Amino acid sequence: MKKQIAVLCAVLLCLLTAFVPGAAAAAPALTTTEAYCIIDADTGLVLEQQNMDEELHPASITKVMTLGLACEKAQGQWEDVKLTVSHEDVYSLAGTDSSHIALQEGEAVPLTDALYATMMASANDGANLLAEYFGGGTIADGVAAMNAQVKELGLQHTHFANPHGISDEDHYTSCYDMAQILRWALTQPGFETLFTRNEMYTMAPTNVQPVTRYFHQQDKMRVASSRFYIPAILGSKIGYTNIARYSYVCLAEQNGVRLICVTMQSNMKTDKYNDVRTLLDHAFSTFTGYTEIPAQGVTAQLEVVGGGDAMGTVTVSDPGVRLLLANGLTAENVSVSLELPERYILGVDPEAYAVYTIQGSGLQESASVRVKAKIEGLEEVVAANADVSLPASRSLKKTAGGLIAISLGSTVLAAVVVFAVIRLQAKKKKRKPGSKH
Repeated sequence: MKKQIAVLCAVLLCLLTAFVPGAAAAAPALTTTEAYCIIDADTGLVLEQQNMDEELHPASITKVMTLGLACEKAQGQWEDVKLTVSHEDVYSLAGTDSSHIALQEGEAVPLTDALYATMMASANDGANLLAEYFGGGTIADGVAAMNAQVKELGLQHTHFANPHGISDEDHYTSCYDMAQILRWALTQPGFETLFTRNEMYTMAPTNVQPVTRYFHQQDKMRVASSRFYIPAILGSKIGYTNIARYSYVCLAEQNGVRLICVTMQSNMKTDKYNDVRTLLDHAFSTFTGYTEIPAQGVTAQLEVVGGGDAMGTVTVSDPGVRLLLANGLTAENVSVSLELPERYILGVDPEAYAVYTIQGSGLQESASVRVKAKIEGLEEVVAANADVSLPASRSLKKTAGGLIAISLGSTVLAAVVVFAVIRLQAKKKKRKPGSKH
C-alpha cells in the first residue's frame, strides 16, 4: 500500500510540475541534435532553445563571422578591390583535406569573388584571404579581429582559432552566440545579399588561374527540387567536420516574422534536415505576430558629468518595444526595468537600457531583451552649463603623459555637437535592440 501511495504521489508531482507557469518552455526536445537556439532576428530575443550555451565545435558556420567582418570593412564598396593570395593562405591548409577553390600564391582575387567563394563554396583558402583583408595583415590578425568582435558583442561562449572552422580545441562557439553573430552580420552592408544568394556564381579567370570557377548554393533546404526544401529559409551556412558533426545557421521568414535558427552537432545530415524543419515548423506556428509593448512609465534620474564635474540630471525611461510573443501571451506577461551606468559622461554614448523580461509561462522561453532607454533633459542640462566660467586652474593643460585634460567648458561645447549628431542619427535610423538570457 505504501509503495502504491508513493507511486501515486510521484505521478501527481510530475503533473503539477508540468502545469506550473514558467516551469519549462514548450519547445521541441531534439535527440539527434545536441543543441539549438531560435531568436527573433529583429530584437535578438531568445524564443526556444536546447543547450544553447554549450560550447561546441562550429565547423564552417565560423565563416559567418569571417564574412561579416569582411563586409563591415568593405562598407559595400566591393568593386575594384583586389586581394593578393599569400603563401599562408594556401599552405596553412596543407594536409587538412578541407574545402577550397584552388587559390594559388600570388593570385589577384576580386573581393566579390572571395566573398562568394567563402560563402557558397565554403572555401577555406577564401576565408584565409578575407581574414588577411579585414585583419590588415596576417591570418592571425584576422582571427584577433574576430575575437575582438566576439568581445564587443558581449558573447561568453565563443573563441576563434581560425577564420574557416577546421576543428581545434581552442575553436568553439554556442548556438546562442552564433545566432547573435548572424544577427550582427546581417546589419553589415551587403551581407544579407551575400548570405541569401541562391543563383550560381561565376568567378572569371585570374592572373594565375586560366579556368572559370563556378560556385553553387549547397544547402538542400534551399533547393526547390529537393525533398528537404523549406521555402521559409532565406539564407544559410552549413558546416561539417568529423568532430563537429553537422552544424547549421539560417535566416528564415514567414508572414512577416523573421527568425534566426542555429543547430549544432546533428549526428547525420538527414538529422539536421529533419530537426531544422521541426524547429521552424514549431516556431512559425507558435510565434505568428508581434506585440506592441507600450512604454510603462518606468523612470530614473541619471547624473550628468562633464570634465569631472556634476552638471545636473537627465530622466531615463523605458521607450516601449515590439516583441515576438508566443500565441497565448500578451503584454501582461512582460515586465520592464532599467539598467543604468553609474553616471552619464558627456561625449560618451550612455549604456542606458530598458530591459524587457518575458515570463514564458510554459509557452515560450523566459528571457530578456535590452532596448536603448529614452533619455530626456540633456538639452536643458547642456544649456544650463554653457556659460559656466572656470578658474584658470581648470583650463586646458598637458599631463605628464602628454594627454590633454579637458575643461568643463570644452566638454559642454563638445556635448552640444555630440548631442546634435546623436539626434540626427536617431532620426535617420532606429537602433535595433539587443538580447539577454
